[in-house]
This record gives sequence, C-alpha cells and structure tokens, in this order.
Amino acid sequence: MPVARLNTRHELPQIGIRQTRGRFTETAIIQPEVHGTNRQASANKGATQPSLTLNNYPSRRAYGHRTMRDLTAEQGQRGFSELQSATSRHSQTAWTKATTAARRGDDVAQNARSEMFSNYTARVRFAITFIPDPTMQGQPGQVVGEPDTGNISVDIETAPSARINYTPGGVETYLQNRGFIRHWVTQGNYDIQA
Repeated sequence: MPVARLNTRHELPQIGIRQTRGRFTETAIIQPEVHGTNRQASANKGATQPSLTLNNYPSRRAYGHRTMRDLTAEQGQRGFSELQSATSRHSQTAWTKATTAARRGDDVAQNARSEMFSNYTARVRFAITFIPDPTMQGQPGQVVGEPDTGNISVDIETAPSARINYTPGGVETYLQNRGFIRHWVTQGNYDIQA
C-alpha cells in the first residue's frame, strides 16, 4: 500500500518599496540689483557779449536828416500853417481887389505878375542851431548761469535668501505579494512539480 506523502508549497510575503528622491528643481542665488542715477555736474555758465548802443539821431536831425515819421509830421504841420496863411492872404487880396479894382491906376495883371515873380527871388537864409552830441550807452559782458553740482545716487537691492525650490523625497511601502502556504497529500511519492 502506498504511503501518503504530505507536500507543502509556500511563498514568502514580499514587501514592495516605492521610493522617490528629494530634488531641487531650482537653486539660484538672487543677484543684487543696482539702481541709481548719475547726473554729471556741469558748469552751465556762459558769457554775454558786451553791447554798445549809439543814438546819433538828434545830431543827424539837426543837420536835416529825419526819419519818415518826423518828416511827414513836420511837412504836415508846415502844410497846415501855409494853408492858413495862404487862405488869409488870398482873402485879404480878394477884398482889396473887390474894393479897389474899379479905381484908376490899379493894373490887376501887372500886380499879379510882379507878385508871382517876387516869390521866386532868391532869399538867403542862415540859421544857427545847436547840434547835439550823439549819445552812447555801453553794456559790459556778464557771466550768467547757475552751476549744476550733479547727482549720483546708488541703491543696491539684495534678497535676504537664495531662491530654492525643493521637492522632498518619500518612501512608500506596500505588500507586493501576500505569500501563501499550501499543503496536499500525494500517494507514494512527493509531487515534484509543485
């Protein structure tokens, strides 16, 4: 009679470990930033040219050289005064003619001719006037402008720490294989295929 044999097959449980490493995704030292202004100093100085103002019009006017404004004003005044004297003279002559023309010995044509030619006789006139000196006014050159002392300012902006992005690692354990123990009985020999 065959002998009963106890066959055992087992598999140990297996623990799985899933591991992720910690890593730095970004590591950087934040460089300082420099901000500032740099306005250079400048003198901003300049010199004005000296000037000389010469007014010789009063002396030129005394010699007879006038501006157009003065000439027209004088000629206009002279025209008004000559018009008044001519009107007065012609009125007086007309009244004289009207009252004495019918008398004997009053030759109207002869009187008009002698009056006409008497106006064209040369009249020598001398006028003594004071000739004023030209006026001069000088302006010396000047140094003008205000200096600019400039402005240089520096502002350094620093960060209190470095820029670090760190992803921490981790370890996870899990049961990869539960394992088992099996028993069975065979007759006569062991089951080697198990």
